[in-house]
Amino acid sequence: MSRILLTTALLAGFAGYLIGHWRPAEDTPADGSRLEPVSDVARVSHYVCPMHAGIVSEDPGRCPICGMDLVEQAVPELQQAAAGLPEVTITPAVEHNLGVRTAQVVRGDMQRSIETIGKITRIDPMARRTITPPIRGELVYIADKQQGDFVDAGELLFTVRSEELFEHEKAFQDAFRSGDRATASAMIPQLSDMGLGSDQIARLQAGEAPEMPVEVRAFEDGFVYTRRGRPGGKVHTGFTVFNVGGNYRVIEVTAEIFERQWNWVKEGQKARMVVRGLPGTVFEGQVVRVEPPVGYTTRSLEVGLRFRTDNAGLTQSMFAHVSIEGQSRRNVLMVPTDTVIRTGAGDRVVQVLGEGRFRPVPVVAGEEAGGRIEIRSGLRAGDRVVASGQFLIDSESNLLAGFRRLATPGTVPSGDAGEHHHAHAGTQQPDAAGQGLQGAHEHTPLKPASAQDDNGYQPVTYIPAQRRP
Repeated sequence: MSRILLTTALLAGFAGYLIGHWRPAEDTPADGSRLEPVSDVARVSHYVCPMHAGIVSEDPGRCPICGMDLVEQAVPELQQAAAGLPEVTITPAVEHNLGVRTAQVVRGDMQRSIETIGKITRIDPMARRTITPPIRGELVYIADKQQGDFVDAGELLFTVRSEELFEHEKAFQDAFRSGDRATASAMIPQLSDMGLGSDQIARLQAGEAPEMPVEVRAFEDGFVYTRRGRPGGKVHTGFTVFNVGGNYRVIEVTAEIFERQWNWVKEGQKARMVVRGLPGTVFEGQVVRVEPPVGYTTRSLEVGLRFRTDNAGLTQSMFAHVSIEGQSRRNVLMVPTDTVIRTGAGDRVVQVLGEGRFRPVPVVAGEEAGGRIEIRSGLRAGDRVVASGQFLIDSESNLLAGFRRLATPGTVPSGDAGEHHHAHAGTQQPDAAGQGLQGAHEHTPLKPASAQDDNGYQPVTYIPAQRRP
């Protein structure tokens, strides 16, 4: 009898174990038809709870949390940018509130400017210029100017005649009259080196007698310090006839520029200097020297500048802010400097797509000068980019991309970029067999399930409730 009771108890326990671990297929309805995941179904709208953005359904119904009726909402299509950032759509009102301003991508000449620090290395209080004849010959005329007399720029100081010059003048005139224009043109630089001006060469072409002396004129306004020679006297190219100086001092400044700016600077380019001790005063000068050796440790090279001024406030060893007008670049694609967003992963701008749509695009930026920056790739002439408010739009796009990365496989992220509503429809949770379960469905009630991450945030995900027999 006890053996029968023991056998019956064992059978009952085994049957209870089987019943307790058996349940019907959770992803198959009562009619036996299998439900497809909603993420694989193309939808143009869905229904969402006004109070709980995480409650999403394909069909109208009520929210399982608050009981409110679900509201139909369009599903915006998020376009993927080339750099993985989606588009952002904002209304005109939001665009106005953000102060969004745009700029056009243009092609043009980029005037490069070099800003650096210089040091006054030399001050010449006796700024004088030695005036010598350009050719060996005889003084024909000399101005009646003595020491201390004032001379004007362009005033004739002396003339020199030379037999060698007269022979070159006659040969030039004969070649021009005979129609040998190639020979005549080749002789013009030689005549200029001998001291003939362009007006004198034009008079030779017009037929004037080839006996023109060299005319030497004052280069600038100044005072006579020295006068030597008299008409009829012999002179050579190193003979000082006049020593003229202006009412100013010559300021020599040494500055350093970077190696990459080497080909920007040439002798004769204009430069400006500002000294902190003399606010509001700008000194104008030019580049007189460019040193080619580059410093091994600093990767820089020296540039010599020269300024002329009568300002007594400048002293030797003073530091000054120097601006050099470098050589301009031709036909460069440019945007305002403020439009470029600098990031560790590279540079990008926010491109205007029209109809309130914006998209961050990666670009390759080049040189920067005059408030504009060169764009080597990523944009075309005529495109429009955001010049103000681009950081907010770029942050919104990054936020949308972050939600997309957080979405599990099979989800369709949606939401309004202007209001940060991000609803996830059809979230699939894998079961024990690795099969995806159906997300939001009218026959499947939803229940919240939360889990706290390492950062202390507690995201909420809505998964299907388990069916019980």
